[in-house]
Amino acid sequence: MTFGEFIVKYQNTKVDFDGVDGAQCMDLYRQYCKDMGIPHTGTVNPDGAKALYLKFSERKEKEYFNRFNSNLARFGDVIVWDRTQTNPYGHVALVVQAYQQDKVLVFEQNGFTQNGTQFAVRDLKSALGVLRKKA
Repeated sequence: MTFGEFIVKYQNTKVDFDGVDGAQCMDLYRQYCKDMGIPHTGTVNPDGAKALYLKFSERKEKEYFNRFNSNLARFGDVIVWDRTQTNPYGHVALVVQAYQQDKVLVFEQNGFTQNGTQFAVRDLKSALGVLRKKA
């Protein structure tokens, strides 16, 4: 499956990969890994999505991804944000396009709203970086 096919398949759906706590950003990430044939470490509790980047060296994904700064985001990358005042877990999404110097268009879902997958323009201010599939 290509990244484009993944987006088409899951657009406007709720992806609840683990069947726990509804459709969260990590569920979409886990589904992406499964569909792309990438083993993943699994849970990020209690750290949340930010652990994908902050604890990269401890995760299985390090064998399948390279880690880059968020200003290098491009189509197909996994982008990870740090915690915020309203979200202690961080956030993970899939990059569709580098939108502007400080913004990115992503395919994501948000566990707080439970609206399912959507496209959104996100700010890079609190982005930790991106994970890019190895060639």
